[in-house]
Amino acid sequence: MRTYEFMYIVSPEVEEENLETLTTKVEQMITDGGGETLRRQSWGRRRLAYPIRNFREGHYILIHLQLEPAAISELKARLALTEEVIRYLLIRTDEIPAPVAPMEPTSAEQAEEMQEEEPAEEPSEEPDEELTEPEAASDPDSEDTDQQEVGE
Repeated sequence: MRTYEFMYIVSPEVEEENLETLTTKVEQMITDGGGETLRRQSWGRRRLAYPIRNFREGHYILIHLQLEPAAISELKARLALTEEVIRYLLIRTDEIPAPVAPMEPTSAEQAEEMQEEEPAEEPSEEPDEELTEPEAASDPDSEDTDQQEVGE
């Protein structure tokens, strides 16, 4: 058996109690294929990076599992027939990673709060050093030793 990390996104139209039923159904698909679920995390409802099937949000579920490579194609075929799952990704990992903390919810209000807490440094309007011309160039009476007339 190999270890996999499996993330799938459920349609935002699925209610919370139906989400648990769907998660159980997906885990049953894994065990039917001879695999076992090692760990499951629900990341909650999040905004998608781009619209999928005209949805802009989805429920993210992350599962670490062990499964025979031969059973992967059957799992993918069954997920393709599950209408509630709008996107999934199955990645082989060498070992079971340490528990991942769920991402903090993001919203416009929380983003504004974070900006208020950490004010950005504004660049100063005054330059750090004043630029001055060399003294020789500013004094017209001084002789420039480099440009002496030759051959008088």
